[in-house]
Amino acid sequence: MSDANVKPEDAAARARAIIEANVDTRVEAVRVLADAGNEYDSAEQQLKLATLAHEHAWTAALASGWSEKDLRATGVKAPGQPLPKARKRRTTAPVTTPNTEA
Repeated sequence: MSDANVKPEDAAARARAIIEANVDTRVEAVRVLADAGNEYDSAEQQLKLATLAHEHAWTAALASGWSEKDLRATGVKAPGQPLPKARKRRTTAPVTTPNTEA
């Protein structure tokens, strides 16, 4: 133990500062989590509305005389069709050359 006496009030103040810093960090994490959850809910609602609008537009196009085959030929995606998956890039191992200098 050190030779200097520690004042209990000073130690308590330092302990409180450490605890409050930890609490502030944890509270901030919850705030960020709540914001992210709200954004997720909003995006999910927007997706539902966009999906419904897409389905109605597809139905309207069919009702106007388009066939499904012709609509697909235009490049538009049919409702409920999954998005094409991105292809993974192939990577090649770097070529190493032996060091001939000695």
